[in-house]
Order: sequence, then structure tokens, then C-alpha cells
Amino acid sequence: MQALAQRSQVKPFTTSRPSLCRPIQPLSSSVSARRQYVLSRAEATEAPEMAIDFSEYSDDVDITSGAAMTPISAESVKLRVRMRGYDIDILKDAVDQIRAVADATGVEFRGPVMLPTRRKIFCVLRSPHVNKDAREHFEVRTHHRLIDLCNLSSQAVEAMMQWIPPSGLEVECSIVSA
Repeated sequence: MQALAQRSQVKPFTTSRPSLCRPIQPLSSSVSARRQYVLSRAEATEAPEMAIDFSEYSDDVDITSGAAMTPISAESVKLRVRMRGYDIDILKDAVDQIRAVADATGVEFRGPVMLPTRRKIFCVLRSPHVNKDAREHFEVRTHHRLIDLCNLSSQAVEAMMQWIPPSGLEVECSIVSA
């Protein structure tokens, strides 16, 4: 009978059984205390180091020598610049700026390639309450351009790294094999 009386006194979202998990150590508000706690947890989970014999995995190629690494020539790579923006005029200005950098550094300029324009159309009701047939359409056009700079030099790469693109433009640069 007493057990039934105690069960009715249990508050919601609590348990009458003792918890089997260990209590969570409260973290201090300082970053260093949190870092020490994380490092102590990491040290506790580390496995002991074992001596591994790599001789059975060896092959004829010596990775540590520089013979396996061949230098890449400037003719075999190109800098690919991909630009996106909502305004065509800003894209044209950016293409002209990149062309000026290419002319100043003696790099071959290829492009601009006009990639497909993405259109995102939004349909909204004109009236907040009635007249569902009356709607308005808005669209956002994202224009894309692609430029390749071939026969790269270190001056050209550094000039492109220092180039600040105009605001309202997203620029991606990647080095691609030619």
C-alpha cells in the first residue's frame, strides 16, 4: 500500500529508479577548462601504441625519395575562374578586370564562356486575404561566366590572389589540368 502511495507522489518526467549512468561533469564557462576536459576525455580513449612492422608491406617504390614526385609544368595546368552574379554589368566589369590582369602578366586568356542563366521564379498573392486568382510573379536571375587562364606564371597567380572581386559577385578559382 505504501508503494502505491509513493508512486502517486512521483512527479512527471522523473523516475523513481536510481540512474545507472554516471553523472555528467559540469563544464566551466572558460575555454581552457573545457579544453582540458576534452583533452582528458581523449587521453582516456587512446589505445596503447603498438610496434607495427611495415617491412611486409614494402614494395619497390621508395616514397621518401623525390623521384616519385614529378614537377608540374605551367603548360599542363590552367586557372579556372567561375563567377556568379545577379547583375550582368558587374560580371562584365569583373571579366574586364581579369583580362587586364592576364594582359599585364602575359597569361593566355580564354573566355568568357556564357554558362546557362538560372531563373528562380516566386509566385505570391497580390491580396493578403481574398482574390486568390490575382497573383504576382517575381524572378531572380543568376548569371554564370567561366574564364580559363592558361600558361600560368607565379606572377599571374599572385595577381589573381590579390584581385578583389566587386561586391555582388561570387568567384570560385580552381587549378585544373589542361
